[in-house]
Amino acid sequence: MPLLAQITDLHLRPPGVLTQRFIDTFPYAERAVRALMTRHPDIDAVLVTGDIADQGEPDAYDRAAALLALFSVPVLVVPGNHDLKAPLREALVSLPGVAHPPIPSRVAHAHRLGEITLVCLDTSIDSLNPSEFYGSLGAPQLAWIDETLAGAGPTVIAMHHPPFETGIAQMDKIGLTDAPAFAEIVRRHGNVMRIVCGHVHRTVVASFAGTTAMVIPGTAHQVSMALNDRAEFGATLEPPAYALHRVSADGVVSHVGYVDDGGGVHRFGGDDDG
Repeated sequence: MPLLAQITDLHLRPPGVLTQRFIDTFPYAERAVRALMTRHPDIDAVLVTGDIADQGEPDAYDRAAALLALFSVPVLVVPGNHDLKAPLREALVSLPGVAHPPIPSRVAHAHRLGEITLVCLDTSIDSLNPSEFYGSLGAPQLAWIDETLAGAGPTVIAMHHPPFETGIAQMDKIGLTDAPAFAEIVRRHGNVMRIVCGHVHRTVVASFAGTTAMVIPGTAHQVSMALNDRAEFGATLEPPAYALHRVSADGVVSHVGYVDDGGGVHRFGGDDDG
C-alpha cells in the first residue's frame, strides 16, 4: 500500500524577503519537510501541489530544490498560480517529469508507483498578475488526461487549483475555469481514487465527478474561512500542515497532520492520583 505525502503552497521568496510582507516562509517549509522525514520515514513519494514560489524568483526555486533534495523518495511537483514555469523547470529539472513533460507548455506528468498511477496536472497559466490567478488545464492537457486515464488502473491526481467551489468566494473567483470538462473525463473513466490539491490554504473535502477531491493547508500561512460576506478575507497564521494518503485496492485514506507537534504525545491512561 503506497503512502503518499503531500505539501503545498510553500510561497518561498529569496533569502531575506518576506512573503506578503509579513512572513518568512522558508523556515516553515523546512520544518514541514523535516517533520515528514522524522515522523513518516515510510512514505513512498512526496507530492508538492503548487505555489512553490510566491513571486517566481529563481532564488526561491533554488531554495526549494535544496529543501526537496532532502527527501530520499521521488518528489513530484506541479506549478501553481504564483509560479513561473521557466525558473521552476530550471531549478527543479532533476525531479521526475520536469525535464521532458508530454505537453511542452505544461509541467504535467504521470508515474507508476506499484499498481497505482500518479497523475500530476499543471493548472497554472504562467502569469503573476493577480487578476489572472485562476487555473486552466487547456484542451491539450485535457486530451492527455483522457488518454492517460484510459490506460491507467487506480489513479491519484495531484493539481494546484481544486476543481470544485469551496464556498470561499475570493478563492473561487480564481478557481479552475475548465472544471466541467475535467469532471466529464474523470467521471467517464471511473478510476480516479482521489484528487489532491492546494491553492486554498485550508482543509476542504468535496465530492467530485464520482470521486473525492480535497485541499490541504499550506506549510506556512493559511487563508481565512470567509464563507460569507461578513467574514474578513485574508491570510492567517493558523497551524501549518501536510497530508498523508494511504492508497490501497480498496481506496484512499487521507490524513491532515500538523507540522508543530504541540509538545509531543501525552499517553492516555496516566495516574491521576498524584
